[in-house]
Amino acid sequence: MTGTQSPRIPGWFKILILITALPLFAWPWLMRRATDVFTDNGMDNSLPWTFVMLLPLYVVLSTWISYRVYPTRREVAWILQGLQILVYAAMLMLVW
Repeated sequence: MTGTQSPRIPGWFKILILITALPLFAWPWLMRRATDVFTDNGMDNSLPWTFVMLLPLYVVLSTWISYRVYPTRREVAWILQGLQILVYAAMLMLVW
């Protein structure tokens, strides 16, 4: 049996993925802050609220896909990690 081995994911990329996923633990703070900001201005904020609510799903999916595609499509994995950092910055600007 001559099974083909899939290329390994380097340890430094696994650490990078974990580091970019760590801000997910700040989601309760983000929800509390979003509630304060969105209820104070009295406007319809359903779209920003939806973005904040979907952040954990986005981070989990982006992290998983980035991990899975790294051996074959490194550029896509890097783009997903960069987008994840940009999404964190956008969320901070949204609730600040």
